[in-house]
Amino acid sequence: MASGNSALVRIAPLRIADCKAIAAGQRQSNWAGDYPSLGDRFIALGTLERPGEPFPWCHYQVLLASGLLIGGAGFHGAPVNETVEIGYGIVGSQRGRGYATQAVALLLQIAQEAQEVAVVRATTLPTNRASQRVLERLGFSCIQNAGAEFVYLKSVE
Repeated sequence: MASGNSALVRIAPLRIADCKAIAAGQRQSNWAGDYPSLGDRFIALGTLERPGEPFPWCHYQVLLASGLLIGGAGFHGAPVNETVEIGYGIVGSQRGRGYATQAVALLLQIAQEAQEVAVVRATTLPTNRASQRVLERLGFSCIQNAGAEFVYLKSVE
């Protein structure tokens, strides 16, 4: 979790109860007006179909210090061959404020603390320049920038 006064966001594991509320369309009082996004719905439904992601390799909610839920970030499963893949998204009304960068930094912190992880992988659509900037700001290197997705890697050893 983020520490210090400069923390804008924190992450908390996505709970089954949260997934059920998202799937049922039961808005919660701490959700941003445009939460959940399509990506958040996809993750929630997938989590309900396949519960039991091992901590810490799970999906997380991205929350402001006030408790406002603004998106999601997490791992696409446990590490394989010392590599773990991440994904993240912030709802449109909250973009452009550095929240995605902080959320990804928190995921990197988790990966760096795990002995079984040497590399973190992330992909973006070629048109998603904002997401590419998040990764570049955090020291990821683009190893593939052609085709349907751009692939980024960062060593955490």
